[in-house]
Amino acid sequence: MVVATLTSARALRRPRRADPRALIGVFLTLAALAGSVAFWVSASDARPVLVATHDLPAGATLRTSDLSVAYVRMDDELYRAALPSDMLDTLAGREIGEPIHARQLLARAQLAEQLGLAPDQVAITIPARPDSAVDGRLHAGDTVQVLVTIADKSRNEAHARPVLERARVFEVGHDQTFASSSLASDPAETPRGPITSVTLAVTPDQARQLAEARRIGELDVLLLPPPPRQARP
Repeated sequence: MVVATLTSARALRRPRRADPRALIGVFLTLAALAGSVAFWVSASDARPVLVATHDLPAGATLRTSDLSVAYVRMDDELYRAALPSDMLDTLAGREIGEPIHARQLLARAQLAEQLGLAPDQVAITIPARPDSAVDGRLHAGDTVQVLVTIADKSRNEAHARPVLERARVFEVGHDQTFASSSLASDPAETPRGPITSVTLAVTPDQARQLAEARRIGELDVLLLPPPPRQARP
């Protein structure tokens, strides 16, 4: 049999206590972890919507520089009423029906009636390149002129003439493969690909002239100043 002897030194030894610094370290680690989880949950609930970068009066024509993307937590009903970030490029050329203040969320109801085709109009698409369409600086609603250049190879000459004096841009097409390969996380910073086509709102007779001109020569799209806005009574 083994008998353990309890000495006076062992009887008076104090029990071990946890190091306060270790406890503080564990507490800070748990607090940081909880904060990270809370931030992740908050960020995951935020939705990208469009806000105005500055004050906009009623009747103003929107440009991409007028809008920016903000991440806001909102329920489904409010999100359906707001304008999502993926509409940033499509809003260029649209008019707003009421004043909008800087940093204010844009709602669908604040847009004026959608630009569409008149009863006597059709939409026709023509190919475009940056060097034939003002470097792609076109947006829906812009006013343009279309020229056709016909080359006379026998005389080594070329002649340009207008096909359409004035027409409204209905839609602008861009190379989608360029944008899809971008790694930008913010939709507002996603670069667009080069221009590939322009869709115009014209009369049926103008569409016929444009189709014929496309087959006999090279088309160029010229950007014209917008028509003067009529004063409201």
